[in-house]
Amino acid sequence: MTSYYVTFRMSLKNLACGAMRPIKLSLVLIPLLFLFMFFSPPAPAYAQGAVLSPREVAEYALTLEKLEADFYRRASDAAINGGLVSAPQMAKDAIASYGEDEAKHVTDLSAALRSIGGQPEAIKIPANPNYKAILGRDPFANPTDFLLAGQYVEDLGVAAYKGQVQNLLAAGDAGKPILAAALAIHSVEARHAAGIRFLRQMLLGADVRPWIATNASPSEVIYNENRTESPIPFNLDAFDGYATKDEVLALVSPILNVTPIKTPTPTPSEPSEPVRGLW
Repeated sequence: MTSYYVTFRMSLKNLACGAMRPIKLSLVLIPLLFLFMFFSPPAPAYAQGAVLSPREVAEYALTLEKLEADFYRRASDAAINGGLVSAPQMAKDAIASYGEDEAKHVTDLSAALRSIGGQPEAIKIPANPNYKAILGRDPFANPTDFLLAGQYVEDLGVAAYKGQVQNLLAAGDAGKPILAAALAIHSVEARHAAGIRFLRQMLLGADVRPWIATNASPSEVIYNENRTESPIPFNLDAFDGYATKDEVLALVSPILNVTPIKTPTPTPSEPSEPVRGLW
């Protein structure tokens, strides 16, 4: 009886010790967990910037698309009866083609926004955007200035879409309709960017590649390509950078103002400083 009783007590003791081990372990791990939470470095958000919902991303993108469509519509008018009449036919064909693309982007992105409960009709741009803010002069006055302005327009459009990928991925299923639209549009904007740069090189003899080159002049790159928090060297030919919403809006804001009173147009030339007024 005594032996059975001793064995029974030892079994209970072992069982109790086994049950206490997870509790003791948790008492050790919980403080360590809190230390990790408060003192570990935060994970980098490479293309994050402001956190936007899928609807906000779509509204932001639609604003840019409406501006681009309007930009090419005005260029088409200038090619018929304005400062772009003398443009080579290849440039006029590009204006017409790119304008059609941007108009379709507006239509389809509007549908995507509507599918998630947004109101694309509420996204408006000024009746007369201040396009002079791009170069400091009328971009529709001559082919040289138009193509230079078009390069900045398309380059930033490409970077703006890439800057919202994390926001759309973070939204999960709710972000999929807008992510699909953004990816479909992004590659076309990249095609436009390369095409405009090619036209500047071939028609005007501009010293520029059809992509943002490693040795690009400061006036060619309008957004930050040197992201110190990213493992990707965006300032190399093999990679292209992105632009956050804040960076894009800093460039867009001057264009969203009403067009100022006309001033004499200076002789076309490359800007000596990086362009800061652009969407």
